[in-house]
Amino acid sequence: MFELTLVDHLRMTFGHIVYRHRAHAQLAYSRSRLNRALRAVEALLITGVAVAALGAAFGRGYAYQIWSAVLAILALATLLVHLTFDLDGSSQAHASCATRLWHIREQYRALLSDLSDGAIEIDAVRRRRDELMAELSGVYENAPPADHQAYQTAAQAILTADERALTDEEIDRFLPKSLQTAGRVRPA
Repeated sequence: MFELTLVDHLRMTFGHIVYRHRAHAQLAYSRSRLNRALRAVEALLITGVAVAALGAAFGRGYAYQIWSAVLAILALATLLVHLTFDLDGSSQAHASCATRLWHIREQYRALLSDLSDGAIEIDAVRRRRDELMAELSGVYENAPPADHQAYQTAAQAILTADERALTDEEIDRFLPKSLQTAGRVRPA
């Protein structure tokens, strides 16, 4: 049989929330950047189409007609890629998920703090933990999928590649010193 205390469980769940929060925040950021880049490319291509079309309209030659058609095709292809991947919607969904996870993360931190200070009874902590787990389950049910690369980036940021292997030191990085347990001797 293994020993998992209430504090261990709260800290472990807190660590997993930190990990997933970072993954969704990273996805929101990268997709937002890619969305802006595609919009910039679209604007440049459409500007090129307009300039080439004006040149063709004013009799500048056959080359302007060709460039106008080529740039229009490239602009259309870029637009179709942009619309297909819906990077703006995906970015907003990941940002919303990250925000909800951050809020739950802070509630876990507060619960750990209250427990450490003795400001809350054990039964109340267990009830609050169960409420938070239900809320967290709701977030995960509605969360947009995070790809493997996003979790790897989050893992690298926390210095681990396996979400199940979060060490006390890694969890402690996100807790104030008073709530850190790494290096402490555990009571028997």
